[in-house]
Amino acid sequence: MTIFVSQHTAGQLRQTIQIHDHQINADLTQAAGGTDTGPDPHDLFDAAIATCKAMTLQLYAKRKNIPLHEVKVAIERDDSAEQKGLYQLHVSLELTGDLTAEQRQQLLAIADKCPIHKLVTQADVQVHTSLKPEALPATAGEPLIIQPQQRDIGFIIRRLLPAKAQRRVGPFIFVDHMGPATFAAGTTEGDVRQHPHIGLATVTYLFSGAMYHSDTLGTRQRIEPGAINLMRAGRGIAHSERIPADIREQQLQVEGMQIWLVLPEDEAESEPSFQHYPAALFPAIQVPGSEIRVLLGEYFSQSSVVNFPSRCCYAELKLDPCSSLALPKSEQQLAIYLAKGSLKQPALSAGQMLVMTEDLTVVAGDDGAHFMVLGGDQVPDPVLLNWNFVARTPERLAQARDDWNSGQFPRLTDDAEWIPAP
Repeated sequence: MTIFVSQHTAGQLRQTIQIHDHQINADLTQAAGGTDTGPDPHDLFDAAIATCKAMTLQLYAKRKNIPLHEVKVAIERDDSAEQKGLYQLHVSLELTGDLTAEQRQQLLAIADKCPIHKLVTQADVQVHTSLKPEALPATAGEPLIIQPQQRDIGFIIRRLLPAKAQRRVGPFIFVDHMGPATFAAGTTEGDVRQHPHIGLATVTYLFSGAMYHSDTLGTRQRIEPGAINLMRAGRGIAHSERIPADIREQQLQVEGMQIWLVLPEDEAESEPSFQHYPAALFPAIQVPGSEIRVLLGEYFSQSSVVNFPSRCCYAELKLDPCSSLALPKSEQQLAIYLAKGSLKQPALSAGQMLVMTEDLTVVAGDDGAHFMVLGGDQVPDPVLLNWNFVARTPERLAQARDDWNSGQFPRLTDDAEWIPAP
């Protein structure tokens, strides 16, 4: 088994721990330099021992028919002599149930035989640390494959851009695959509180479920699969994205793409706007073994109804199992993001992005392929991305951050919840 740990937020100590399909956040206290959004590594270590003891007692009691109803474990750490090689933990067990004194002593003895306790007190533990070889940059003409970085933003997303090897593709500066995720009824779990943007445009496109968009222009829009929702931030807009109550109650999966595009420099400080384009405006182009929807720009000689101020391409393609499709030639910088299924040619697995360097004929795998083509004309530098802001100068980024935190930035008047800028 491999456990993956990755930085949750750039510039912060907070880490995301991925164990199978489970995620845990770890952090340090503010006094120690963190943001106190999760337990620190010592806490996790101590908790592993306490949890192991509780589980061991419950399993043992069940196997021996001991009437143990509940186990509560309190663990206190004495690390005052840790630097001298002594790390002490004091564990207190609270056992409830119709237990005899003999059974209580029996359970107490078993508690010290839990696997983690034995591991740290009896085994010779060795930790070998090495550096993973750094990915070599793609040579000219060699395709670049971007691996997704998993993040927890209240639900699981796979982030493709920005990546270390490729900061953007055409004007696409941020690409997230959201979900699939379900959300508990009667809660706000997974809701994205109001937050600001400048200098970019957001596009939300759902495969399933629904979201509810609110912004400082007064827009209140339910977002459903197949529709395009284009928000141009310009000089400044704030919005929230929440999970509708009916989606929560019916436990419907929410899944889709969230992207940001850099606005042209002469549009960066324009008036903010929001446009909703229903799914009916994006009919599928039927090609043998494939269907194509052009969402932004032009592709397969079809033009999208969406008005965007720079030349770009955003299309959804679905291929039947083992079918092939010759993609149109283009002078634009383009990439393929494989959302589901597989591609035999070029070899690509779900979750990966391929930055195209030549004309391609794609061949779907045995399970078919569902992918997005995105890109456009390259945007000249400097383009700076910090948190939710895009600008051409550090001063503009700093101004946006300070305006948001100080309350000078537009905010939703009917929603008191907001996310501070880091």
